[in-house]
Amino acid sequence: MDERERLETSGDHRDSLDVEGRADFRSAPGESGERRLERIHHSRKDRLEGSAFPSVFDRTGQGFIRLMGLIPLVNRLPLDRLNPRTVSFVALVIVLAGSLTAFAFAGMSGMETPLAEEPVAEAKQVSEEPPEPAMFILQHEEKKWELDLLSIGYDGEDISTVDQKKLKKWLKKVKKKVDKPAQDARMERWGGSIQPSREGYEMDLKTIEEDWLPHLSDYINEPQDIPLIEDKPRVTEADLQRVNQRRIGRYTTYFDASNVNRTTNIRLSADAINNLVLNPGESFSFNQVVGQRTAERGYKPATVIVSGEYSEGIGGGICQTSSTLYNSVDAAGLQVTARYSHSKEVTYVPSGRDATVSWGGPDFRFVNSLEKPILLRTYVGDGFITVSVYTTPDAQASPRQVPPAPRYQAKEVEVDPDKPSDETPVNGSDQQGDQSGEDSGSGDDSDNGGQNGGDPSGNDGGWSGAAGGDPSGTGSP
Repeated sequence: MDERERLETSGDHRDSLDVEGRADFRSAPGESGERRLERIHHSRKDRLEGSAFPSVFDRTGQGFIRLMGLIPLVNRLPLDRLNPRTVSFVALVIVLAGSLTAFAFAGMSGMETPLAEEPVAEAKQVSEEPPEPAMFILQHEEKKWELDLLSIGYDGEDISTVDQKKLKKWLKKVKKKVDKPAQDARMERWGGSIQPSREGYEMDLKTIEEDWLPHLSDYINEPQDIPLIEDKPRVTEADLQRVNQRRIGRYTTYFDASNVNRTTNIRLSADAINNLVLNPGESFSFNQVVGQRTAERGYKPATVIVSGEYSEGIGGGICQTSSTLYNSVDAAGLQVTARYSHSKEVTYVPSGRDATVSWGGPDFRFVNSLEKPILLRTYVGDGFITVSVYTTPDAQASPRQVPPAPRYQAKEVEVDPDKPSDETPVNGSDQQGDQSGEDSGSGDDSDNGGQNGGDPSGNDGGWSGAAGGDPSGTGSP
């Protein structure tokens, strides 16, 4: 048995090779790198051939070691000491780890793909041609209003996608700009100049909403003339010229004509109301129309109080004018909006039928609730004041009957004209007191009132209203 067989049998072959290899793998002086690699290769080959069954791991590891020997600097390492199986296993682990890492990155890239494509899709959309315009166009005279239906939900195909609320809101805005209301004829005072009436129009919103909107697609991008409704004035010049032809209310109260100051105040306040014309819906304010009662305007100090009448000092007595006006307006069936009663009973009107006024305090107000204009006329005679309400012959009025004023002379008491003679008036008609003499005067059904004598109130049978008096409006008011 030679030396090699002895080593293989004894198991000392590997150690011998290792010892030999370590001795042989060292670079000899002047030995080149290629020569050294060749020696290593032959040494490894001999070792593998010495194995009865060299495994795949061994061959693979040997290949990796040879490959590493070709890499500069790496080939200076003691590669002969590496176990081929160990190298093969480490290489396998590295390959598997790299594959798993690459797979993970590929999965993440796949998840981010839609996000990455969004800018591309957006760019594609931008590059497309803009949608066709869908304008709803209304015009009137030289003006034009346009609405982009795409801005209120229209998808360009189905007209039901239009937001109807937004569309109708836009139509109402257009209507406000288009409408031109009619203008009524006006005349501040009877006999004065007349401001002519003017016809108007308004946008026919009902036709647009009911006839156009269900078929809106037929009107897209096609300018449409706005349909209009004629708006006629309620008051014409002819109405104002005939406003004095039908009396619907009249009332008369009585006073002591010998009281010059009080008579002066009644006359001045009555003149401020006389011939005033109110159009339908207009309001009347006694304080606003009559104005402040001052000495500069001719009002006198009232030196008497009539059965509890609230006195203003200068201007006392005008409450009889306002009370007479109230009963005439009530007889005409007009709408009273503000009235205050004295805190105590007065005797120139029936209980609860007064209307106290004071500058800066109580006021008497009413509104012309008719569809035609009305005319107020006042007349102050010798110891009486009459207020009448007129309108046009075709006015739809509803006159009422009111109790007449007493005819007896009211009791007079001296007071200080610079101080209120009674409590502040309160709202309502809660007076209690002596009504004696209220029915002592009887109406004169001949109606020869006014300047011709007799009962100017026209209280036919003791009641004041539209039924009594001269309906022609001639003679006394």
